[in-house]
Amino acid sequence: MQFIPSALLLLFAATFFCIWLLERQRQHLLLFSLAFLTISVATVAQLALWPADIGYNTIVTASLYSAGPLLLVEGVLARSGKSMPLVEHAAWFAGIVGVLACFYYVQNDLQVRVYVLNFGMGCIFLSGVWKLRHLVRGSVIDRAMLWLLSGLALTFFARTMLTGGSVPTDDIEAFFESEFWIWAQFTMSVVGVAMGLALVVVASADVILALKAERDSDPLTGLLNRRGLQMRVPRLLALVKRKPIAIVACDIDRFKGINDRFGHAAGDAVLQTFAGIIKSKLRAGDIVARTGGEEFVIVMKDAPVGDAFLLTERLRRAIADVRFDGLPADFAVTCSFGIAEFHDGEGLWDAIGRADKILYAAKRAGRNRTFAEGVQLPNAA
Repeated sequence: MQFIPSALLLLFAATFFCIWLLERQRQHLLLFSLAFLTISVATVAQLALWPADIGYNTIVTASLYSAGPLLLVEGVLARSGKSMPLVEHAAWFAGIVGVLACFYYVQNDLQVRVYVLNFGMGCIFLSGVWKLRHLVRGSVIDRAMLWLLSGLALTFFARTMLTGGSVPTDDIEAFFESEFWIWAQFTMSVVGVAMGLALVVVASADVILALKAERDSDPLTGLLNRRGLQMRVPRLLALVKRKPIAIVACDIDRFKGINDRFGHAAGDAVLQTFAGIIKSKLRAGDIVARTGGEEFVIVMKDAPVGDAFLLTERLRRAIADVRFDGLPADFAVTCSFGIAEFHDGEGLWDAIGRADKILYAAKRAGRNRTFAEGVQLPNAA
C-alpha cells in the first residue's frame, strides 16, 4: 500500500513519455515525464531505504526530490517558450541538497531536513509561478496551469506547517509512522493524480488547438484561410450591432506576371512578405485572411469606412515602397483595395462580395488604388 503513490506517479511518467513519442516537438512533455519519474523513484528509494546508509539515502533522495520540481517547472516554462537559467537550476539543487547534507553530517536533525526539503520544493514551484505570472492574462488553459502550479506549491508549505512537528529529530522508523508522513503520502496521491490529470488535459488541449490552428491557417503565409475567417463570423455578427466594421478586399496587382517572369518561388516569397507587412501594419483586433492565390480580406473592427480608407491607404503606400526578395531592385509590387461596410444582418461573404466589386473598380481605374463606398477618390502612389 505504501508504494501506491509511487506507482501512480510512475503511471503518469509513462503516459507523458508515450505522448511525447507521438509529439516529439513538444519537449515539455518529456520534462513532465522525467519529473514524475524522478519523484516516483525518490519515494521508492526513501521507503525501501536504498541506499541503506541513512546519510547516503538522504543525499540520494534529496537530489531526486529537488530534481522533480525543477524538471516540472522547466516543463511548464518550456510550454510557454521560457526557461530557467542553468545557474538557477544549479543554485536550487545545490542549496537544498547541501543544507540537507549539513543537517545530517554536521548537526543531525531529521525534522529540520523535512522542513528544508518541503519548503525548498514549494519555493521552486513558486519561482515558476513568478516567472509565469503573465499567464494571468492568457487563455483559460494558461490560467489554469498557473493556478495549478500555485496550488501545488502551497500544499508543500501547508502540510509541513500543519504536521511537521510530528517528525522526530532522529528516528527513521518513527518518521514513517508520523502524522507528517501519513499526510505526505495522502497528498502525494491526491495532488499527484490531480496534477497529472490536469497536465494530460493541458497537453491534449494544446494538441487539439494546434490542429485547429493548422486547419484554419494558410500554411504559406500563416494568415487565416477561408475556413478560419468563416469561424470568426459569429463574433463579428455580435460586434457589428455595436461598432462599425469595414471589410477590405485586397489583390496583388499583376501577380500572375510575377510568377511567370520570376518563378513560383519568388511569387511565394512575395506572398509571405506581403502577409508580414499587412500583419505588422494592422491594429490589434483586426483580422486578415488569405482567401485565394493573391487575394486577401481584412476585417477592421470599430472602423467606419472613412477611417478604414485612411488606414488602408497607409498600408498601400507602405507595400509600394518595399523591395521584395527575389525580384529586381527596381521592380515594385503594388496592390489594390476595395472597402465596404459590414451591415447588420448581412452575411460575411455578401459583404466581401461588395468589397470585391469595389476592388475591381479600383483595378479598372489603373491599379495601385484604394476605392471605398462613398470615398471613391482615385489615388496612385
